[in-house]
Amino acid sequence: MTGINNTLSFDPQNRFRPGTRPRVRVPLPVADHQQLQRHLEHCEQVTDPVSNLLAYVLRDKIMMTEPVGNLHARDLVTGGSCVTYSINRGEGQTGLLAHRARSGSGISVIPVASLLGATLIGMRVGQRSPLLCEDGTILSVSVLDVTPPN
Repeated sequence: MTGINNTLSFDPQNRFRPGTRPRVRVPLPVADHQQLQRHLEHCEQVTDPVSNLLAYVLRDKIMMTEPVGNLHARDLVTGGSCVTYSINRGEGQTGLLAHRARSGSGISVIPVASLLGATLIGMRVGQRSPLLCEDGTILSVSVLDVTPPN
């Protein structure tokens, strides 16, 4: 016998829940989406608590994004973007979002394979999101400005 709970348990389009909006997948360049999958594969090979948190954020980001070719959105945070963001509505900070973090560019580098980087990628200017921290606390991050990669 199939009960109503079983009917509602598999609903990837979120059609059967009154009062809720369907999930909308955020467009993300194909290359960034593929890199997120690589970062997730790496996290799943490591067994420390921070990697587990990062894997959770990466899985969520992969599920909530749609890989799109030739995407040119000037307000979208992507790999190679220079992003200005605020944590808990504090002072703006700027960094270069990078899949392969390198130092020495004169600007702070935010690895995509970090809790901050994995949260920022795919966000748009004006958007705010929860930010998981290594110690288990949850802050808020807002995107203030984005300069797309050249």
